[in-house]
Amino acid sequence: MTARERFLAVARGGEVDRLPYSFGGPRASTFAAWRRQGLCDELIRDWGRFTGQDGGMGVGKFYTGPLPAFEERVVSEEGNIRTWVDGWGVTRVDAIRQPTDGFATRAYLEFPVKAPADFEAMRARFDPHTPERTRPIPEAPPSMNPDGYRHHYAGGTYWGDLVDTCNAADVPVMLGIAGLYWTARDWCGFEGLSYMVHDQPALVHEMFEYWTWFLMELLDEALTRIKVDLIILNEDMAYKKQAMLSPSSIREFMLPRYRRLYEFLKERGVEVVTMDSDGYNGQILEALYPSALDGICPVEIAAGNDPGEMLQRFPGVFLQGGIDKRELRFGREQLRTEVATRYATARRHGRYIPHVDHGVPPDIPVRNFLYFVELAKSYCDGADLLTYEPPCGLEKQLGPIQGMFDPRSAIAAAYGLEEE
Repeated sequence: MTARERFLAVARGGEVDRLPYSFGGPRASTFAAWRRQGLCDELIRDWGRFTGQDGGMGVGKFYTGPLPAFEERVVSEEGNIRTWVDGWGVTRVDAIRQPTDGFATRAYLEFPVKAPADFEAMRARFDPHTPERTRPIPEAPPSMNPDGYRHHYAGGTYWGDLVDTCNAADVPVMLGIAGLYWTARDWCGFEGLSYMVHDQPALVHEMFEYWTWFLMELLDEALTRIKVDLIILNEDMAYKKQAMLSPSSIREFMLPRYRRLYEFLKERGVEVVTMDSDGYNGQILEALYPSALDGICPVEIAAGNDPGEMLQRFPGVFLQGGIDKRELRFGREQLRTEVATRYATARRHGRYIPHVDHGVPPDIPVRNFLYFVELAKSYCDGADLLTYEPPCGLEKQLGPIQGMFDPRSAIAAAYGLEEE
């Protein structure tokens, strides 16, 4: 089977020659830590081939931020701490030099949308037909943003140039896009949006309705020409134990729009529609599955998610993730127990592709991660969950260890703290 056929077969609950090789993505700070543990730049550049991950491909640039962006300006700077207004019009506080690149630490102070008039002004910056949303521009405006989140970018490829490549691909064709709650929270802030649900429900309905229309306008032409296997609606709308909207509010504000989006995407041939949400996923699925979603990721274990329980509770749901990243930090027996548990679930229930349940953080040693990669690939191939021991061939390609990642030192350096 090709990687594309294999992915679709798992998502549909069909038979496969093996499970997909899927591990999770290290962030920039993780690779920086791993360099000191013997991982060379050549292997980082060739990471997909080195690990053997099945991979996938995107459909080109779909930018969903404000155009034009708000003008960035500094409010104050002290040491490594900057208070500033970003390109979304949000007043925020950042470490100028981040302690863990790719896992940015920030605090939001004030958001621009507080009332209907504010949304009217914001909506003017969100025309789905602005050409720069899908076409590269020569140069992005300079930004003080310490990472890529909420940052306008110049690169990317116009989807029209990828039609033939995507349709002939032997890997899954995927697109991640900002969802309803995610975008309204970017406009209003978490607290602001939470209050609006109770104090200004008509405004919340209006914002969610507009974003539903925006996404359909933005994606319509591309999806009529490109066969997309997976659409991921990015929401990140859950705490550790519950959703950020109550199930009743999800049904009131989101479900009608999600149903329309789901129908729109299915009519254009999208095979799988999932949500990306950190935190506890149960209440989200209660409200939106199966009429408006096919699945969810990354199934964070620390938030009380249990892939086996979810697959039984929501028959037919498609899950990705669910390998507890915390368990990869320690001894290999502890790591092995966690990974074997998740692959046992995948074998028992189907419709589940295990991988690390969020971005791979720098406190996971590279040798542990490469041991996990070899273990996971063999489990995908059908190796015995109790007795198989990887040969650790990937580890043998590493150089000597110069030092291990120390989170306390990283945080102290970023915020000017004295280590105790």
